[in-house]
Amino acid sequence: MENRLYYLGFSKIRGIGPARLERLITYFGDPKKAWEADPVEWTKALGGYAKVSEEFSKTRDKLNLKEYHEFVLSKGIEYITIDDDRYPSLLKQIHDPPFILFYKGLLKGHALNIAIVGSRNCSNYGKEVTKYLAIKLAQKGINVISGMARGIDSHAHLGALSTGGYTTAVLGSGLDVIYPPENKGMFNKIIQNGLVISEYPPGVGPEAANFPARNRLISGLSQGVIVVEAAAKSGSLITVDFALEQGRDVFAVPGNITSKNSRGTNNLLKQGAKIITDIDSVLEEYIGCWNTESESSLHNHGHKIPLSKEEELVLNLINDNPVEIEFLCAKTGLKPDELNSLLTLLEVKGLINQVCGKKIIRSSFNEGI
Repeated sequence: MENRLYYLGFSKIRGIGPARLERLITYFGDPKKAWEADPVEWTKALGGYAKVSEEFSKTRDKLNLKEYHEFVLSKGIEYITIDDDRYPSLLKQIHDPPFILFYKGLLKGHALNIAIVGSRNCSNYGKEVTKYLAIKLAQKGINVISGMARGIDSHAHLGALSTGGYTTAVLGSGLDVIYPPENKGMFNKIIQNGLVISEYPPGVGPEAANFPARNRLISGLSQGVIVVEAAAKSGSLITVDFALEQGRDVFAVPGNITSKNSRGTNNLLKQGAKIITDIDSVLEEYIGCWNTESESSLHNHGHKIPLSKEEELVLNLINDNPVEIEFLCAKTGLKPDELNSLLTLLEVKGLINQVCGKKIIRSSFNEGI
């Protein structure tokens, strides 16, 4: 418990990441001695970086570790350290694994963990493919991992949630700073049956520098990474670079050769990424790692997804041609906030997609439902 508190304290110090903390612990012997050390000795241990030592001194003088521990827990946030038996074994294998992970939700181990990443400005095709892959993976009891960003990330989580599956979202901010803010509802749904994690303590905002570090965790937690859509200079390709460095498998979905969002994925295929033409393209690489017994009965087994009368009313007004939210309000008599809640539920169930801003279209992967 004692070391756990010191790791928590170190998470509050700007400029101290996994590499520097490992250096400090090696120099001083353990987290407690490193925390109690003189800042001058810190500067020696780090080979310079006096500003970091000053930051440490200021933070330590103000911080009561036990009170901060209680503060974190009061926000509904749990945490584990790299010394904890529950710390993800795959993540321990990467270069500079985080010394602490904050989480909300259900911390579970899975035989197979697959990440799905891609463009924030994805096409309708990208949304459909992402949901299809996430649904099929989740139905096999596979942990679907992504970053809860707009676009492909969001639809990966939505796909897994729609079939009652487990999904892990890795954030580039503290768990009390949900980003993007419109994903608050998704965040709350994920923690009911999945996991949201971050290496950043409460209060840390979504700073640009946090996201490349976040990407190394997405790949580090996974055996394989699927890229659905990515431009030539996409942030998703940073995740791919980490995946290759970590020895993870890289898969890519082929895309329209005239689309900017396909240049990155098609280039990955040219460079040797494994092509995805269906879900078996992924599953065949991991025979024995996924559980056929956990397959959901919600899709492709002759069963309909249960819908309320209001959901059925709205869904019956949506077809393959995009419809406006204003049209749905007029036809159903529902208020905009009531309609938006129903549309969110239908999207979580994988039955509709939002395209072109406020337009809605039926999901083609759920025909016949």
